[in-house]
Amino acid sequence: MAVIDRLTELTRPTGEEDLLDVSYPTPRLAVTPKQAVIAAAVVVVAVAVWAVWFLQRPDPVEPSLAALPEVGQEATPGEETDEIVVSVVGAVEKPGLITVPAGSRVADALLSALPLLDADVTALNQAQLLVDGQQIHVPARPEAPAHDGAPEAQPPAGSGLVSLNSADVTELTTLNGVGEATAQAIIDHRTSAGGFTAIEQLQEVKGIGPAKFEQLKDHVGL
Repeated sequence: MAVIDRLTELTRPTGEEDLLDVSYPTPRLAVTPKQAVIAAAVVVVAVAVWAVWFLQRPDPVEPSLAALPEVGQEATPGEETDEIVVSVVGAVEKPGLITVPAGSRVADALLSALPLLDADVTALNQAQLLVDGQQIHVPARPEAPAHDGAPEAQPPAGSGLVSLNSADVTELTTLNGVGEATAQAIIDHRTSAGGFTAIEQLQEVKGIGPAKFEQLKDHVGL
């Protein structure tokens, strides 16, 4: 018989061996499978809630160094302001920079600049809204053009001469040979030419030839 078979034969239990009396401890807490499943579900839900909160929480805002004022320097106010500055020039008593509330109009700036008597404020849109940095130029009324060399002198009183530069149709028709049509032609000519500067210019009027001029020259003046 082989050694191994002999050893197997010797170690085979015969049923007559004495069994050790071992006392195993009874567990204090017994967990049923249902309770274990419930506990595991609670843990899973808690972990899921924590994960959602962690992912959705806002990131902490770190102050920007560029937004912080330097030491000893006051913070710069915001871009929004309640006042604007405009420039008013031209025919005004107080030209220069004027500070007005935001939302003001050209008329408000004119109240501060005080337009002169000859200022032509009608050339401006006084309802226009002002913007910061805008310049308003107030023009002056143009002077009435003077007659180039046209004499303003009137015929002496009692001379009996009719003024070619001031007589109306009625006065001109008092001249011998001058009807309403010729009188109107004289007035139209002096209006377009800017007045008579010499009696001889009467010959330039339509309807007055050399013969009629000789008839009128001693009865008219400038």
